[in-house]
Amino acid sequence: MTHRPPAVTILTSGIGLGVYIPALLIQSQLRALGLAADVEVLEGYYTSARRASHLAHKAAYHADFDLAKMSNRMARDVQDSFDGDRIEVLIQRWKDEGRNRFIVWSGFWLPLIERYRQSAGVGRLHVDHCRIDAEISASFRIYPDLASAGREIWLWNWNEKRIVHEIPVSLDLPIPFRDREDRLVVHGGGWGIGSYQSAAGELEQAAYALDRVIHDPNEWHPSRRDDRSFRVDPAWHPWMRGPGGSHEFPPMVELAWAGNADFHPFYNVIRRSKAIVSKPGGCTLIDSLSSATPVVLLEPYGSAERCNGRIWEHLGFGISYAAWRTTGYDLSVLEQLHSNIMARTRTSIDYPRACAAELLQESTA
Repeated sequence: MTHRPPAVTILTSGIGLGVYIPALLIQSQLRALGLAADVEVLEGYYTSARRASHLAHKAAYHADFDLAKMSNRMARDVQDSFDGDRIEVLIQRWKDEGRNRFIVWSGFWLPLIERYRQSAGVGRLHVDHCRIDAEISASFRIYPDLASAGREIWLWNWNEKRIVHEIPVSLDLPIPFRDREDRLVVHGGGWGIGSYQSAAGELEQAAYALDRVIHDPNEWHPSRRDDRSFRVDPAWHPWMRGPGGSHEFPPMVELAWAGNADFHPFYNVIRRSKAIVSKPGGCTLIDSLSSATPVVLLEPYGSAERCNGRIWEHLGFGISYAAWRTTGYDLSVLEQLHSNIMARTRTSIDYPRACAAELLQESTA
């Protein structure tokens, strides 16, 4: 007998966009396969005061990378940040809809899932704990007891030294290296943190045009004809929903196009570049793998990103900024890294399609 596949609840966070964009990619791809999938953003359930504090932290971390790294080491439970009434409405909606399949990108959601499980009186839920980093990230480490109540979905795993699952960004094939412009994408992740600004200053002396993501209009003004700057619309926040009620990919206000409903529009810039110069955040690695664009690795944000950088170097998909600088910013180094990504053995699992296949199989059982 065939039943309608259950709706998938994808739980994420707006911290830095690193787990926000993958959540939307999965939602988009599941919906394209005819399955129901909804995204919930953690900060959307904060009190207004806590959201204001969250934005203040974002600005502070952008200004001071050392402060950001210290905060990462001091991750704590965020349950006191929630608007209790809104959480009750959310849990009641899950109960009314019989939600039982969750994809979790932020461990801060785990206590709420357990609260829902007990309130609904169900013995077991199907919960995927998605690992955006090559080791367990901070938001999951603070709930060791709850973390065992789910299935681990690693994208890349430093202990195993391999890519386990993938999240394709688009169906477009990677652009051949020689067909790309001599451009570098330079950014500091969704919150603009790290050493990317000083690296960009040095790279202005190299023979590459720069596509740089800025977070303030006064942060950088292109001084060379071929350099460009991009910025996420400052009026947009990850917890905001679009006109149709769904969360949307970050709108880049400098882009000539308004955006793409299926993936983040800045990916179209990345896939035409020779390299991404950035700290090794998880979404940066997703972009790198899908577009076969190597990563020039800047200083990581915490130990989890450090493992990301290590695995990208180990697999031959990236090189540290310091090491590349010693080559005189050699283009052939980037070409070899691109070739390594293209030549990799495809043993990893397409996570969105695997998830869809499981749901469809369950509905026909």
